[in-house]
Amino acid sequence: MQGFLSLYSWRYPARLVRLWRRHDNIWTYFKTYWRTTDFSSFDDDVPLTGRARLVAIALYAGMAAQVLGGLALIIAGSVGEMTGGWQFGLAAVLSYPIVWAHMLLLFVVVWWVAHPKALGRAVVCRLLESQVRRLRKRHSFSVVAVAGSVGKTSTKIAIARVLQASRRVLWQEGNYNDRATVPLIFFDRVQPGLMNIPAWIKILLQNERTIRRPYPYQAVVIELGTDGPGQIVQFAYTKPDIVVVTAVTPEHMEYFGTLAAVAREELSALNFARQALVNIDDTPAEYLADRNYLSYGLDKGAMYHAAGRTSKGLQGQQVHFQLGKHDAFEVTVPLLGDHGAKVAIAAAAAAHMLGLPADDIKRGVTEVSAFAGRMQVLHGIKDSTIIDDTYNSSPVAAKAALDVLQSGEAPQRIAILGSMNELGAYSPEAHREVGEHCDPTKLDWVITIGRDAKEFLAPIAKERGCNVKAFLDPYKAGRFAQKELKEGAVILAKGSQNRVFAEEALKVLLANAQDKDRLVRQSAYWMAIKRRQFKP
Repeated sequence: MQGFLSLYSWRYPARLVRLWRRHDNIWTYFKTYWRTTDFSSFDDDVPLTGRARLVAIALYAGMAAQVLGGLALIIAGSVGEMTGGWQFGLAAVLSYPIVWAHMLLLFVVVWWVAHPKALGRAVVCRLLESQVRRLRKRHSFSVVAVAGSVGKTSTKIAIARVLQASRRVLWQEGNYNDRATVPLIFFDRVQPGLMNIPAWIKILLQNERTIRRPYPYQAVVIELGTDGPGQIVQFAYTKPDIVVVTAVTPEHMEYFGTLAAVAREELSALNFARQALVNIDDTPAEYLADRNYLSYGLDKGAMYHAAGRTSKGLQGQQVHFQLGKHDAFEVTVPLLGDHGAKVAIAAAAAAHMLGLPADDIKRGVTEVSAFAGRMQVLHGIKDSTIIDDTYNSSPVAAKAALDVLQSGEAPQRIAILGSMNELGAYSPEAHREVGEHCDPTKLDWVITIGRDAKEFLAPIAKERGCNVKAFLDPYKAGRFAQKELKEGAVILAKGSQNRVFAEEALKVLLANAQDKDRLVRQSAYWMAIKRRQFKP
Protein backbone atom coordinates (compact mmCIF):
# COMPACT_ATOMS: atom_id res chain seq x y z
CA MET A 1 0.00 0.00 0.00
CA GLN A 2 2.84 2.38 0.85
CA GLY A 3 4.40 1.74 -2.54
CA PHE A 4 1.09 2.39 -4.31
CA LEU A 5 0.51 5.61 -2.40
CA SER A 6 4.03 6.79 -3.25
CA LEU A 7 2.84 7.13 -6.87
CA TYR A 8 0.37 9.82 -5.77
CA SER A 9 2.59 11.65 -3.32
CA TRP A 10 3.15 15.37 -3.92
CA ARG A 11 6.86 14.51 -3.97
CA TYR A 12 6.47 12.09 -6.87
CA PRO A 13 7.61 14.47 -9.66
CA ALA A 14 10.80 15.36 -7.75
CA ARG A 15 11.37 11.64 -7.14
CA LEU A 16 11.17 10.98 -10.89
CA VAL A 17 13.81 13.63 -11.56
CA ARG A 18 16.09 12.11 -8.92
CA LEU A 19 15.54 8.67 -10.45
CA TRP A 20 16.55 10.09 -13.83
CA ARG A 21 19.66 11.76 -12.40
CA ARG A 22 20.84 8.44 -10.92
CA HIS A 23 20.98 6.78 -14.34
CA ASP A 24 23.08 7.68 -17.34
CA ASN A 25 20.61 6.59 -20.04
CA ILE A 26 16.89 6.31 -20.69
CA TRP A 27 16.84 2.53 -20.80
CA THR A 28 18.20 2.03 -17.31
CA TYR A 29 15.80 4.74 -16.14
CA PHE A 30 12.78 2.85 -17.47
CA LYS A 31 14.11 -0.51 -16.24
CA THR A 32 14.53 0.88 -12.72
CA TYR A 33 11.16 2.64 -12.88
CA TRP A 34 9.22 -0.55 -13.65
CA ARG A 35 11.14 -2.52 -11.02
CA THR A 36 10.56 0.05 -8.29
CA THR A 37 7.85 -0.82 -5.77
CA ASP A 38 8.16 2.23 -3.53
CA PHE A 39 9.17 5.59 -5.03
CA SER A 40 9.78 7.13 -1.62
CA SER A 41 13.19 5.41 -1.83
CA PHE A 42 14.23 8.24 -4.17
CA ASP A 43 13.77 10.90 -1.50
CA ASP A 44 17.00 12.54 -0.46
CA ASP A 45 18.27 15.82 0.93
CA VAL A 46 19.90 16.98 -2.29
CA PRO A 47 18.22 20.16 -3.60
CA LEU A 48 17.06 20.21 -7.19
CA THR A 49 18.75 23.02 -9.06
CA GLY A 50 19.07 24.30 -12.59
CA ARG A 51 17.72 22.03 -15.32
CA ALA A 52 16.55 19.39 -12.82
CA ARG A 53 14.42 21.96 -11.02
CA LEU A 54 12.86 23.16 -14.28
CA VAL A 55 12.00 19.59 -15.30
CA ALA A 56 10.42 18.95 -11.90
CA ILE A 57 8.29 22.11 -12.23
CA ALA A 58 7.19 21.02 -15.72
CA LEU A 59 6.21 17.59 -14.36
CA TYR A 60 4.21 19.18 -11.54
CA ALA A 61 2.41 21.40 -14.05
CA GLY A 62 1.71 18.55 -16.48
CA MET A 63 0.40 16.23 -13.78
CA ALA A 64 -1.81 18.99 -12.34
CA ALA A 65 -3.21 19.73 -15.80
CA GLN A 66 -4.02 16.04 -16.40
CA VAL A 67 -5.74 15.69 -13.02
CA LEU A 68 -7.79 18.85 -13.54
CA GLY A 69 -8.74 17.71 -17.05
CA GLY A 70 -9.74 14.31 -15.68
CA LEU A 71 -11.92 15.89 -13.00
CA ALA A 72 -13.59 18.05 -15.64
CA LEU A 73 -14.39 14.90 -17.68
CA ILE A 74 -15.78 13.15 -14.61
CA ILE A 75 -18.09 16.11 -13.91
CA ALA A 76 -19.17 16.34 -17.55
CA GLY A 77 -19.92 12.61 -17.64
CA SER A 78 -21.80 12.68 -14.35
CA VAL A 79 -24.24 15.39 -15.48
CA GLY A 80 -24.84 13.65 -18.79
CA GLU A 81 -23.08 16.17 -20.99
CA MET A 82 -20.53 13.61 -22.24
CA THR A 83 -21.11 9.91 -22.74
CA GLY A 84 -18.35 7.92 -21.07
CA GLY A 85 -16.79 11.11 -19.74
CA TRP A 86 -16.50 9.96 -16.16
CA GLN A 87 -14.76 6.73 -17.21
CA PHE A 88 -12.17 8.61 -19.29
CA GLY A 89 -11.81 11.18 -16.53
CA LEU A 90 -11.21 8.54 -13.88
CA ALA A 91 -8.62 6.86 -16.08
CA ALA A 92 -6.87 10.21 -16.56
CA VAL A 93 -6.81 10.91 -12.83
CA LEU A 94 -5.49 7.44 -11.93
CA SER A 95 -2.92 7.13 -14.73
CA TYR A 96 -1.14 10.46 -14.44
CA PRO A 97 1.87 9.08 -12.48
CA ILE A 98 2.66 6.52 -15.19
CA VAL A 99 1.92 8.86 -18.09
CA TRP A 100 4.25 11.59 -16.85
CA ALA A 101 6.97 9.18 -15.84
CA HIS A 102 7.23 8.41 -19.56
CA MET A 103 6.67 12.01 -20.65
CA LEU A 104 9.97 12.76 -18.95
CA LEU A 105 11.59 11.31 -22.08
CA LEU A 106 9.93 14.10 -24.09
CA PHE A 107 11.51 16.76 -21.88
CA VAL A 108 14.90 15.13 -22.34
CA VAL A 109 14.51 15.03 -26.13
CA VAL A 110 13.39 18.67 -26.26
CA TRP A 111 16.37 19.70 -24.13
CA TRP A 112 18.82 17.86 -26.40
CA VAL A 113 17.29 19.47 -29.51
CA ALA A 114 17.58 22.89 -27.89
CA HIS A 115 21.22 22.25 -26.94
CA PRO A 116 22.97 20.74 -30.00
CA LYS A 117 26.45 21.19 -28.49
CA ALA A 118 25.45 19.19 -25.41
CA LEU A 119 23.93 16.53 -27.69
CA GLY A 120 27.13 16.33 -29.71
CA ARG A 121 29.19 16.01 -26.55
CA ALA A 122 26.93 13.22 -25.27
CA VAL A 123 27.27 11.32 -28.57
CA VAL A 124 31.08 11.65 -28.50
CA CYS A 125 31.15 10.48 -24.87
CA ARG A 126 29.07 7.41 -25.73
CA LEU A 127 31.39 6.49 -28.59
CA LEU A 128 34.52 6.94 -26.46
CA GLU A 129 33.05 4.96 -23.57
CA SER A 130 32.18 2.13 -25.95
CA GLN A 131 35.77 2.08 -27.16
CA VAL A 132 37.10 1.91 -23.59
CA ARG A 133 34.77 -1.03 -22.88
CA ARG A 134 36.17 -2.89 -25.88
CA LEU A 135 39.73 -1.99 -24.93
CA ARG A 136 39.16 -3.36 -21.41
CA LYS A 137 37.61 -6.53 -22.82
CA ARG A 138 40.36 -7.20 -25.34
CA HIS A 139 43.47 -6.36 -23.28
CA SER A 140 44.71 -7.15 -19.79
CA PHE A 141 45.78 -4.14 -17.74
CA SER A 142 44.97 -2.68 -14.33
CA VAL A 143 42.91 0.47 -13.75
CA VAL A 144 43.25 2.59 -10.63
CA ALA A 145 40.58 5.28 -10.24
CA VAL A 146 40.83 8.13 -7.74
CA ALA A 147 37.69 9.79 -6.37
CA GLY A 148 37.04 12.01 -3.35
CA SER A 149 36.30 15.57 -2.30
CA VAL A 150 39.91 16.80 -2.09
CA GLY A 151 43.39 15.71 -3.12
CA LYS A 152 42.40 13.64 -6.16
CA THR A 153 44.94 15.00 -8.62
CA SER A 154 47.86 14.83 -6.17
CA THR A 155 46.94 11.28 -5.23
CA LYS A 156 46.53 10.26 -8.87
CA ILE A 157 49.96 11.60 -9.80
CA ALA A 158 51.60 9.99 -6.76
CA ILE A 159 50.05 6.59 -7.52
CA ALA A 160 51.20 6.77 -11.14
CA ARG A 161 54.76 7.68 -10.15
CA VAL A 162 55.00 4.86 -7.60
CA LEU A 163 53.66 2.31 -10.10
CA GLN A 164 56.17 3.53 -12.70
CA ALA A 165 58.94 2.10 -10.54
CA SER A 166 58.24 -1.31 -12.06
CA ARG A 167 55.33 -1.03 -14.52
CA ARG A 168 54.40 0.78 -17.71
CA VAL A 169 51.80 3.30 -16.61
CA LEU A 170 49.49 5.63 -18.54
CA TRP A 171 48.12 8.72 -16.81
CA GLN A 172 47.42 12.37 -17.47
CA GLU A 173 49.06 15.01 -15.30
CA GLY A 174 46.37 17.65 -15.73
CA ASN A 175 42.76 17.67 -14.69
CA TYR A 176 41.16 15.18 -17.08
CA ASN A 177 38.37 13.99 -14.79
CA ASP A 178 35.02 14.49 -16.50
CA ARG A 179 32.95 12.34 -18.80
CA ALA A 180 34.53 13.61 -22.02
CA THR A 181 38.16 13.51 -20.91
CA VAL A 182 38.48 10.35 -18.79
CA PRO A 183 38.13 7.96 -21.78
CA LEU A 184 40.79 9.91 -23.67
CA ILE A 185 43.36 8.93 -21.02
CA PHE A 186 43.06 5.24 -21.95
CA PHE A 187 44.20 6.08 -25.48
CA ASP A 188 46.70 8.81 -24.53
CA ARG A 189 44.80 11.48 -26.47
CA VAL A 190 44.47 15.23 -25.95
CA GLN A 191 41.00 16.75 -25.92
CA PRO A 192 40.28 18.92 -28.99
CA GLY A 193 37.65 21.64 -29.16
CA LEU A 194 34.09 20.34 -28.90
CA MET A 195 33.12 21.55 -32.39
CA ASN A 196 36.36 20.34 -34.03
CA ILE A 197 34.61 17.43 -35.74
CA PRO A 198 37.58 16.34 -37.91
CA ALA A 199 39.77 16.08 -34.79
CA TRP A 200 37.19 13.95 -32.98
CA ILE A 201 36.83 11.66 -36.01
CA LYS A 202 40.62 11.30 -36.14
CA ILE A 203 40.70 10.39 -32.42
CA LEU A 204 37.98 7.77 -32.82
CA LEU A 205 39.82 6.17 -35.77
CA GLN A 206 43.13 6.21 -33.89
CA ASN A 207 41.42 4.61 -30.90
CA GLU A 208 40.18 1.77 -33.10
CA ARG A 209 43.77 1.03 -34.13
CA THR A 210 44.84 1.08 -30.46
CA ILE A 211 42.12 -1.44 -29.60
CA ARG A 212 43.29 -3.87 -32.31
CA ARG A 213 47.01 -3.59 -31.54
CA PRO A 214 48.89 -4.88 -28.47
CA TYR A 215 48.29 -2.48 -25.60
CA PRO A 216 51.63 -1.06 -24.38
CA TYR A 217 50.58 -0.24 -20.80
CA GLN A 218 50.20 -2.42 -17.72
CA ALA A 219 48.25 0.13 -15.67
CA VAL A 220 46.10 3.20 -16.24
CA VAL A 221 45.51 5.72 -13.46
CA ILE A 222 42.48 8.00 -13.78
CA GLU A 223 40.68 10.64 -11.74
CA LEU A 224 36.89 10.67 -11.33
CA GLY A 225 35.36 14.12 -10.89
CA THR A 226 31.82 15.15 -9.99
CA ASP A 227 29.98 18.45 -9.77
CA GLY A 228 26.65 17.02 -8.61
CA PRO A 229 24.64 13.87 -7.81
CA GLY A 230 24.70 10.94 -10.23
CA GLN A 231 27.89 11.76 -12.11
CA ILE A 232 30.35 9.25 -10.60
CA VAL A 233 28.23 6.33 -11.79
CA GLN A 234 28.91 7.45 -15.37
CA PHE A 235 32.42 6.04 -14.99
CA ALA A 236 31.29 2.49 -14.18
CA TYR A 237 32.34 1.38 -17.68
CA THR A 238 36.02 1.83 -16.68
CA LYS A 239 35.71 -1.18 -14.30
CA PRO A 240 38.48 -0.07 -11.91
CA ASP A 241 40.54 -2.75 -10.23
CA ILE A 242 41.00 -0.30 -7.37
CA VAL A 243 39.11 2.87 -6.51
CA VAL A 244 40.81 5.22 -4.05
CA VAL A 245 38.53 7.61 -2.11
CA THR A 246 40.68 10.45 -0.76
CA ALA A 247 38.05 12.14 1.43
CA VAL A 248 34.39 12.85 2.00
CA THR A 249 34.27 16.54 2.90
CA PRO A 250 32.09 19.47 1.76
CA GLU A 251 32.27 20.13 -2.01
CA HIS A 252 29.93 21.71 -4.57
CA MET A 253 27.44 22.20 -1.74
CA GLU A 254 25.17 24.33 -3.92
CA TYR A 255 24.34 21.05 -5.69
CA PHE A 256 24.83 18.43 -2.97
CA GLY A 257 23.28 20.31 -0.05
CA THR A 258 24.54 18.00 2.71
CA LEU A 259 27.63 15.97 3.54
CA ALA A 260 25.52 12.80 3.40
CA ALA A 261 24.77 13.55 -0.27
CA VAL A 262 28.48 14.08 -0.95
CA ALA A 263 29.20 10.71 0.69
CA ARG A 264 26.58 8.94 -1.43
CA GLU A 265 28.13 10.36 -4.58
CA GLU A 266 31.82 9.82 -3.84
CA LEU A 267 31.33 6.37 -2.31
CA SER A 268 29.13 5.23 -5.20
CA ALA A 269 32.42 4.39 -6.93
CA LEU A 270 32.74 1.44 -4.53
CA ASN A 271 29.75 -0.14 -6.28
CA PHE A 272 31.60 -0.74 -9.55
CA ALA A 273 35.21 -1.26 -8.43
CA ARG A 274 36.75 -4.64 -7.63
CA GLN A 275 38.55 -3.27 -4.57
CA ALA A 276 38.29 -0.01 -2.65
CA LEU A 277 40.85 1.96 -0.66
CA VAL A 278 39.40 4.69 1.59
CA ASN A 279 41.08 7.41 3.62
CA ILE A 280 39.43 6.90 7.00
CA ASP A 281 41.01 10.07 8.43
CA ASP A 282 38.82 12.28 6.26
CA THR A 283 35.80 10.03 5.61
CA PRO A 284 33.28 9.89 8.48
CA ALA A 285 32.79 6.30 9.70
CA GLU A 286 29.00 6.59 9.57
CA TYR A 287 29.14 6.64 5.76
CA LEU A 288 31.30 3.51 5.58
CA ALA A 289 29.00 1.18 7.51
CA ASP A 290 28.39 -2.11 5.67
CA ARG A 291 30.91 -1.18 2.97
CA ASN A 292 33.73 -3.44 1.78
CA TYR A 293 37.00 -1.52 1.62
CA LEU A 294 40.61 -1.37 2.78
CA SER A 295 41.63 1.66 4.83
CA TYR A 296 44.53 4.08 4.71
CA GLY A 297 45.51 7.22 6.58
CA LEU A 298 47.52 8.51 9.52
CA ASP A 299 45.21 6.68 11.92
CA LYS A 300 47.09 3.62 13.14
CA GLY A 301 43.86 1.66 12.94
CA ALA A 302 44.10 1.83 9.15
CA MET A 303 45.46 -1.16 7.27
CA TYR A 304 47.88 1.15 5.44
CA HIS A 305 49.23 3.90 7.68
CA ALA A 306 52.23 5.91 8.85
CA ALA A 307 53.60 4.15 11.90
CA GLY A 308 55.83 7.15 12.54
CA ARG A 309 56.82 10.49 10.99
CA THR A 310 59.65 12.95 11.46
CA SER A 311 59.40 16.42 9.92
CA LYS A 312 62.33 17.70 7.90
CA GLY A 313 60.87 21.20 7.68
CA LEU A 314 60.17 22.38 4.16
CA GLN A 315 62.35 19.58 2.77
CA GLY A 316 59.66 16.96 3.45
CA GLN A 317 59.29 14.27 6.09
CA GLN A 318 60.62 10.87 7.08
CA VAL A 319 57.73 8.41 7.02
CA HIS A 320 57.57 4.85 8.32
CA PHE A 321 55.10 3.10 6.01
CA GLN A 322 53.13 0.15 7.36
CA LEU A 323 51.60 -1.79 4.47
CA GLY A 324 49.20 -4.34 5.91
CA LYS A 325 50.51 -6.75 8.52
CA HIS A 326 53.74 -7.90 6.90
CA ASP A 327 55.37 -5.14 4.82
CA ALA A 328 56.97 -1.98 6.15
CA PHE A 329 59.74 0.46 5.23
CA GLU A 330 60.97 3.94 6.06
CA VAL A 331 61.81 6.61 3.52
CA THR A 332 62.00 10.38 3.15
CA VAL A 333 59.29 11.91 0.96
CA PRO A 334 59.41 15.55 -0.18
CA LEU A 335 55.67 16.05 0.40
CA LEU A 336 54.70 18.38 3.25
CA GLY A 337 52.40 17.97 6.22
CA ASP A 338 49.58 15.59 6.99
CA HIS A 339 48.13 15.89 3.51
CA GLY A 340 51.46 15.03 1.88
CA ALA A 341 51.83 11.98 4.11
CA LYS A 342 48.33 10.78 3.21
CA VAL A 343 49.05 11.18 -0.50
CA ALA A 344 52.24 9.10 -0.15
CA ILE A 345 50.45 6.42 1.89
CA ALA A 346 47.64 6.19 -0.69
CA ALA A 347 50.19 5.70 -3.47
CA ALA A 348 52.08 3.02 -1.55
CA ALA A 349 48.84 1.27 -0.57
CA ALA A 350 47.47 1.18 -4.14
CA ALA A 351 50.76 -0.25 -5.41
CA HIS A 352 50.74 -2.87 -2.64
CA MET A 353 47.17 -3.88 -3.53
CA LEU A 354 48.28 -4.37 -7.14
CA GLY A 355 50.97 -6.76 -5.99
CA LEU A 356 54.13 -4.66 -6.28
CA PRO A 357 56.89 -5.83 -3.91
CA ALA A 358 57.83 -3.56 -1.01
CA ASP A 359 61.25 -2.74 -2.49
CA ASP A 360 59.68 -1.44 -5.70
CA ILE A 361 57.12 0.55 -3.73
CA LYS A 362 59.85 2.10 -1.59
CA ARG A 363 61.81 3.08 -4.70
CA GLY A 364 58.68 4.52 -6.29
CA VAL A 365 57.72 6.58 -3.23
CA THR A 366 61.08 8.34 -3.36
CA GLU A 367 60.15 9.52 -6.88
CA VAL A 368 57.01 11.30 -5.63
CA SER A 369 57.59 15.03 -5.46
CA ALA A 370 55.48 18.12 -4.93
CA PHE A 371 53.17 19.12 -7.80
CA ALA A 372 52.30 22.51 -9.26
CA GLY A 373 49.92 24.34 -6.98
CA ARG A 374 49.95 21.57 -4.39
CA MET A 375 52.29 22.38 -1.48
CA GLN A 376 55.06 23.16 -3.97
CA VAL A 377 58.05 24.95 -2.42
CA LEU A 378 59.47 27.87 -4.42
CA HIS A 379 62.28 30.37 -3.80
CA GLY A 380 61.05 33.89 -3.09
CA ILE A 381 62.56 37.37 -3.02
CA LYS A 382 64.52 38.42 0.09
CA ASP A 383 65.57 34.80 0.48
CA SER A 384 61.98 33.90 1.42
CA THR A 385 60.31 30.53 0.95
CA ILE A 386 56.96 30.20 -0.83
CA ILE A 387 54.59 27.30 -0.22
CA ASP A 388 52.44 27.27 -3.35
CA ASP A 389 49.16 25.49 -2.60
CA THR A 390 46.99 27.52 -4.96
CA TYR A 391 45.43 24.78 -7.08
CA ASN A 392 42.23 24.63 -5.02
CA SER A 393 40.98 24.99 -1.47
CA SER A 394 38.60 23.50 1.07
CA PRO A 395 38.38 23.77 4.87
CA VAL A 396 40.25 20.49 5.45
CA ALA A 397 43.00 21.33 2.96
CA ALA A 398 43.35 24.97 4.09
CA LYS A 399 43.75 23.98 7.75
CA ALA A 400 46.29 21.28 6.85
CA ALA A 401 48.31 23.84 4.87
CA LEU A 402 48.14 26.31 7.76
CA ASP A 403 49.44 23.58 10.09
CA VAL A 404 52.55 23.26 7.92
CA LEU A 405 53.13 27.03 7.89
CA GLN A 406 52.45 27.46 11.60
CA SER A 407 54.64 24.53 12.69
CA GLY A 408 57.85 25.69 11.01
CA GLU A 409 60.49 28.14 12.19
CA ALA A 410 60.76 31.46 10.35
CA PRO A 411 61.43 35.13 11.15
CA GLN A 412 58.09 35.96 9.51
CA ARG A 413 55.09 33.90 8.42
CA ILE A 414 52.47 35.17 5.98
CA ALA A 415 49.29 33.30 5.02
CA ILE A 416 47.61 34.35 1.77
CA LEU A 417 44.19 32.71 1.94
CA GLY A 418 41.71 32.90 -0.93
CA SER A 419 37.98 32.27 -0.87
CA MET A 420 36.89 28.64 -1.08
CA ASN A 421 34.46 28.34 -3.98
CA GLU A 422 31.49 26.04 -4.60
CA LEU A 423 30.51 25.54 -0.95
CA GLY A 424 27.00 26.95 -1.23
CA ALA A 425 25.24 27.66 2.07
CA TYR A 426 28.15 26.07 3.94
CA SER A 427 30.54 28.78 2.77
CA PRO A 428 30.20 31.21 5.73
CA GLU A 429 30.79 28.44 8.27
CA ALA A 430 33.68 26.99 6.25
CA HIS A 431 35.50 30.32 6.03
CA ARG A 432 34.96 31.04 9.73
CA GLU A 433 36.39 27.59 10.48
CA VAL A 434 39.59 28.44 8.61
CA GLY A 435 39.72 31.86 10.31
CA GLU A 436 39.56 30.11 13.69
CA HIS A 437 42.57 28.04 12.65
CA CYS A 438 44.76 31.12 12.16
CA ASP A 439 47.10 31.40 15.16
CA PRO A 440 48.10 35.02 15.93
CA THR A 441 51.20 33.83 17.81
CA LYS A 442 52.52 32.12 14.67
CA LEU A 443 51.29 34.30 11.81
CA ASP A 444 52.55 37.81 11.13
CA TRP A 445 49.98 38.48 8.42
CA VAL A 446 46.78 36.92 7.16
CA ILE A 447 46.07 38.28 3.67
CA THR A 448 42.74 37.26 2.11
CA ILE A 449 41.61 37.25 -1.51
CA GLY A 450 37.96 37.12 -2.53
CA ARG A 451 34.58 38.18 -1.24
CA ASP A 452 33.78 35.24 1.07
CA ALA A 453 37.27 35.28 2.59
CA LYS A 454 36.90 39.01 3.24
CA GLU A 455 33.41 38.71 4.70
CA PHE A 456 33.75 35.57 6.82
CA LEU A 457 37.38 34.47 7.25
CA ALA A 458 39.09 37.83 7.78
CA PRO A 459 36.88 39.03 10.68
CA ILE A 460 37.38 35.81 12.65
CA ALA A 461 41.16 35.86 12.13
CA LYS A 462 41.18 39.50 13.24
CA GLU A 463 39.13 38.70 16.36
CA ARG A 464 41.73 36.08 17.24
CA GLY A 465 44.42 38.77 17.17
CA CYS A 466 45.91 38.30 13.68
CA ASN A 467 47.05 41.17 11.51
CA VAL A 468 44.63 40.96 8.60
CA LYS A 469 44.40 42.65 5.22
CA ALA A 470 41.59 41.76 2.80
CA PHE A 471 41.58 42.12 -0.99
CA LEU A 472 39.27 41.20 -3.85
CA ASP A 473 42.19 41.15 -6.30
CA PRO A 474 45.17 38.70 -6.17
CA TYR A 475 47.52 41.23 -7.79
CA LYS A 476 46.89 43.82 -5.08
CA ALA A 477 47.27 41.10 -2.43
CA GLY A 478 50.64 40.12 -3.91
CA ARG A 479 51.90 43.72 -3.98
CA PHE A 480 50.88 44.17 -0.33
CA ALA A 481 52.73 40.99 0.68
CA GLN A 482 55.76 42.19 -1.28
CA LYS A 483 55.76 45.49 0.64
CA GLU A 484 55.47 43.78 4.06
CA LEU A 485 57.88 40.92 3.33
CA LYS A 486 60.92 40.47 5.58
CA GLU A 487 64.17 38.64 4.94
CA GLY A 488 63.83 34.84 5.27
CA ALA A 489 60.04 34.85 5.53
CA VAL A 490 57.82 31.86 4.72
CA ILE A 491 54.69 32.56 2.69
CA LEU A 492 51.76 30.16 2.21
CA ALA A 493 49.32 30.80 -0.64
CA LYS A 494 46.08 28.82 -0.68
CA GLY A 495 42.96 29.44 -2.75
CA SER A 496 40.41 28.36 -5.31
CA GLN A 497 39.86 29.38 -8.92
CA ASN A 498 37.39 31.98 -10.22
CA ARG A 499 37.46 35.41 -8.57
CA VAL A 500 40.46 34.26 -6.48
CA PHE A 501 43.42 32.86 -8.49
CA ALA A 502 45.83 33.16 -5.56
CA GLU A 503 48.70 31.97 -7.76
CA GLU A 504 48.76 35.43 -9.34
CA ALA A 505 49.64 36.96 -5.97
CA LEU A 506 52.86 34.96 -5.97
CA LYS A 507 54.33 36.32 -9.20
CA VAL A 508 55.78 39.47 -7.62
CA LEU A 509 57.20 37.36 -4.76
CA LEU A 510 59.18 34.87 -6.87
CA ALA A 511 62.96 35.21 -6.84
CA ASN A 512 63.24 33.57 -10.26
CA ALA A 513 60.97 34.95 -12.97
CA GLN A 514 61.12 31.58 -14.77
CA ASP A 515 59.25 30.00 -11.84
CA LYS A 516 56.09 31.70 -13.09
CA ASP A 517 55.77 28.76 -15.47
CA ARG A 518 55.66 26.40 -12.47
CA LEU A 519 52.49 28.05 -11.16
CA VAL A 520 49.06 26.61 -11.97
CA ARG A 521 46.69 27.95 -14.62
CA GLN A 522 49.23 29.82 -16.75
CA SER A 523 47.89 28.76 -20.16
CA ALA A 524 46.47 31.31 -22.60
CA TYR A 525 42.96 30.06 -21.76
CA TRP A 526 43.32 30.74 -18.02
CA MET A 527 45.18 34.01 -18.42
CA ALA A 528 42.38 35.34 -20.61
CA ILE A 529 39.90 34.54 -17.84
CA LYS A 530 42.08 36.31 -15.28
CA ARG A 531 42.35 39.41 -17.48
CA ARG A 532 38.56 39.55 -17.72
CA GLN A 533 38.15 39.29 -13.95
CA PHE A 534 41.06 41.48 -12.81
CA LYS A 535 43.48 44.13 -14.02
CA PRO A 536 47.00 42.73 -13.37
